[in-house]
Amino acid sequence: MNENYSWNCGHEGDEAVPSDVLALRRKQVKNLCCLLLLSNGIPMFRAGDEFLNTQFGNNNPYNQDNETGWLDWGQLQTNQDIFRFFKGMIAFRKNHPSLCRSRFWREDVSWYGTGLAVDLSPDSRSLAFCLHGASHGDDEIYAMINGYWEELEFQIQEGTPQEWVRVVDTNLPSPGDFSEPGMPLEQIKYKVGPRSIVVLTRPGRNSGT
Repeated sequence: MNENYSWNCGHEGDEAVPSDVLALRRKQVKNLCCLLLLSNGIPMFRAGDEFLNTQFGNNNPYNQDNETGWLDWGQLQTNQDIFRFFKGMIAFRKNHPSLCRSRFWREDVSWYGTGLAVDLSPDSRSLAFCLHGASHGDDEIYAMINGYWEELEFQIQEGTPQEWVRVVDTNLPSPGDFSEPGMPLEQIKYKVGPRSIVVLTRPGRNSGT
């Protein structure tokens, strides 16, 4: 296709990239990893995504037997923080069977916005949901997604702060971006950083935890 829907985060290319642009690019990788592994169905990503392998902007390298299409294993050592986040999210998914069930979540999921109501406006950039895991003997998962370029305050719509722990906050530097068994919350409101995702868990009624 001729259209280009990619976004360079404010700077074109990989040379002389401002530090804030690099940080945002890395955060966006973690955001997309997080959304993928929180989704129902079978998650798929390309080998090397877990340590920022690049094709230098080429989206059609199938016939290039050169550095464009090769997997650069040196990036694994350079980007250990991203690799750690991917491993944590993969383990998180494996530990929560309600995420990868064989049917739609349907009545087990409640959708919210920064408050009780979902923002359905054309320019909406926020969403939250609570996935109830009782039907699968699992914990409950609360995700807050901020696609806006400024911080948003979400009010958690279920339970009390003492029940929830924070497992993921992509706005925090590694290793704080992923933490299990999680960090306890102090209040029912949570400030989600610009273009960031926060994931909470609490024991489900039939999870045995």
